[in-house]
Amino acid sequence: MDESEIKAEVRLWALEVLVANSFAMLCALDPAPDDLLAKIHQQMIEGARKKTFPGLHAAQSDVISSELEAAVDRLLGMVGMQMRHGRGTGGR
Repeated sequence: MDESEIKAEVRLWALEVLVANSFAMLCALDPAPDDLLAKIHQQMIEGARKKTFPGLHAAQSDVISSELEAAVDRLLGMVGMQMRHGRGTGGR
């Protein structure tokens, strides 16, 4: 990786952490935050599985959809970890 690629990865990671933390805080406002996260997680995974990418061959689109599903799953996993961490440190 060259320096510009490293900087891009760091910026992307910072955005992912910011989004996950912000989303965890929003979920924590719900009376049943774990249930809310599970419902949203299911909906987003189903949406990622159905997503197509016009202009690509079907096999390529399937690979990209699979990557999207994995990325969504990873980010929502980060949200869940932040929610558990918050409860463990005196948060909800």
